[in-house]
Amino acid sequence: MPTDPLIHPHETLTTPSGERVDIDTEMLPVIRELWRLSFTTSACCQDVGEATAGVRAKRATPLGYGGDAFIDYHRGWALLKLPIPDAMRLVALLAETPAFADQVRHPWRPGSWRMNVPLEPDGLSEAALLHFPRQQLPQLAETLRDR
Repeated sequence: MPTDPLIHPHETLTTPSGERVDIDTEMLPVIRELWRLSFTTSACCQDVGEATAGVRAKRATPLGYGGDAFIDYHRGWALLKLPIPDAMRLVALLAETPAFADQVRHPWRPGSWRMNVPLEPDGLSEAALLHFPRQQLPQLAETLRDR
């Protein structure tokens, strides 16, 4: 299956398990800190709406998602995809910090994180999706660095 084009500037890093992956440049400090803290990540994006719009514009065939409403809703939102246990550990860690306690404890307030685990036909997905405002990336990296 062809890979969608990379939209954001990125660097190729080696994961703790030895896999080579492309990471958006604004996500680099967060991902490095998560890996240092022994979190497993499976995907990330510095701006889901912007990336979806960019991929849609470059693909010859439709995405199957990514209409204008999807793009507008996700523009300005970063994404971390982690196995559920790691996502729960990250949220618990952040819930105890002054910088992120309100954002992870109180959904649907300005600046709060949108966190979910997709339902699949045979149960829950193995990974949680953590969407959060892109402008929180520097503070998130700093908060993780202090751990």
